[in-house]
Amino acid sequence: MIKVAVFDLYGTLMISKEEVESKDEALSRILIEAGHEVYYQEVSAARQFVSFIDYPRSRANTAHEYYAKVLDRLEIQPTPALISKLVTRDLELEKTMLYPDVAPTVNALTAKGVKTSIVTTIATWRFKHLLRQSNVHIDYICTAKEARAVKPNPESFTAVLNKFRIQAQQAMMVGDDVRTDIEPAKKLGLRAVLLCRRKKAERRTADHVISSLSELPDLL
Repeated sequence: MIKVAVFDLYGTLMISKEEVESKDEALSRILIEAGHEVYYQEVSAARQFVSFIDYPRSRANTAHEYYAKVLDRLEIQPTPALISKLVTRDLELEKTMLYPDVAPTVNALTAKGVKTSIVTTIATWRFKHLLRQSNVHIDYICTAKEARAVKPNPESFTAVLNKFRIQAQQAMMVGDDVRTDIEPAKKLGLRAVLLCRRKKAERRTADHVISSLSELPDLL
C-alpha cells in the first residue's frame, strides 16, 4: 500500500519560462559594471558550486547567503549592496510556475490519505512561495540541505522514508528524469512513475509512465 507520494520538482511540479537573456549573463553584467571582469561561464560555475556543494552543507540557506557564497567563490568581496543587486536581478529573472495539474493531484492524494513529499536539490526559497500562492500543501519538503546530499544520491530518498517512518515499498517516486529520479528510487525499492509531459516514453526501469499528474491517483 502506498502511503507517501514523492515528487521531483523541476519538470514534474514546476516549469521555468525561457528568457531571451540567461540569468548568468545578466548577473555577469552586474559584476562587470561593478568593476569585476567576471563572465557568464564563471558565474554559472560559481552558482553550480554553491547549489550543489555549499547549500547541502547549510552554508547558503537564503538568497542573500547564497549570493554571498557565489561572490566568495568568484573571489569578490561580498558587499551588502552588490549582494542585493544580484538577489534582486535573480528574482526578476526567475520566471517559474507550477503546472496546472499539481494542485488537483495533490488534493486528490490527500483525500485518499496519501502523504506528499518533494525531493529536490533546489533551495526552498526558490519555490515555496509558488506552493503557497497555489494553496498546495506538501507534507515534507526534502531539499539538498535536509538530505545533506543531492540526487541521485540515495540519501535524498532515504531521508523521506526516515521522515515518515515507512518502508521503501510504501512510497511512490514521481519524476521526469530516469537517471536522477527513477533509477535511484527503484534501486531502493520505491515504486517509480516516469512523467513524460511532452512525449510518451518507453517504460524502461519505471513501473509506470504517465503524461499528466492527473493519472497518478488511479495508480495507487
